[in-house]
Amino acid sequence: MLQNKHTDFPTSVDAIRSEKFLSLMFSEGVFLLFKCFSCHLFLVQINTEEHVDAADQEVIIWDRKIPEDILKEIATPKEVPAESVTVWIDPLDATQEYTEDLRKYVTTMVCVAVNGKPVLGVIHKPFSEYTAWAMVDGGSNVKARTSYNERTPRIVVSRSHSGMVKQVALQTFGNQTTIIPAGGAGYKVLALLDVPDKSQEKADLYIHVTYIKKWDICAGNAILKALGGHMTTLSGEEISYTGSDGIEGGLLASIRMNHQALVRKLPDLEKTGHK
Repeated sequence: MLQNKHTDFPTSVDAIRSEKFLSLMFSEGVFLLFKCFSCHLFLVQINTEEHVDAADQEVIIWDRKIPEDILKEIATPKEVPAESVTVWIDPLDATQEYTEDLRKYVTTMVCVAVNGKPVLGVIHKPFSEYTAWAMVDGGSNVKARTSYNERTPRIVVSRSHSGMVKQVALQTFGNQTTIIPAGGAGYKVLALLDVPDKSQEKADLYIHVTYIKKWDICAGNAILKALGGHMTTLSGEEISYTGSDGIEGGLLASIRMNHQALVRKLPDLEKTGHK
């Protein structure tokens, strides 16, 4: 677990302990999908970035109550075999930015995948207390923006390789393209959506060109998919959330755009993503 000298900085455990996020993670997220999830928990694969020693584990009691504002968004709960379920948890996304006191980038995320396909995503911003969630063929509390600029897009990218993306983006979309360096995959996905958080920047595309862990992207993938958007590798392949815990092919995320046309525009980025 991440420790910090500043007493006003919570640890990663504290960051996900907020009532809103725990409610979404354990109630809406899991129970809405699996009527008897608790009966078959041993069959469900759970992948997480953080691991806690047995002596430090905290027992969290779940009363199985789902808030009414969430229930009204879900038409019908879905039953699936427990063995088809994989849960991806990232209790502290934007770890580097967290240590630099760049709090706006920090999120905690949970995603449920069924047969490798992301179906439910939750992204929580603990420092602004904003939570976005969406379920494929279910409900959501977030939506796409009304318009996006496909000709000269604003592209949100990792702070660590913004120059790498900028060079190809300018060649592809022209000199009016704006590159937005940012931390955290959860933050970058929210940049594509209609988010009321004033600290959240806005972008038209999200591009990543290096290896990335699946717990970083599954929740955002599920949310985009539920809203009609797309998240694929740079070569346009769907991402499977089973097997290995990361992908080599980089990623491209968009919503309300011709995603495959964008994929065809970025051949150089595809090659870079496999280095």
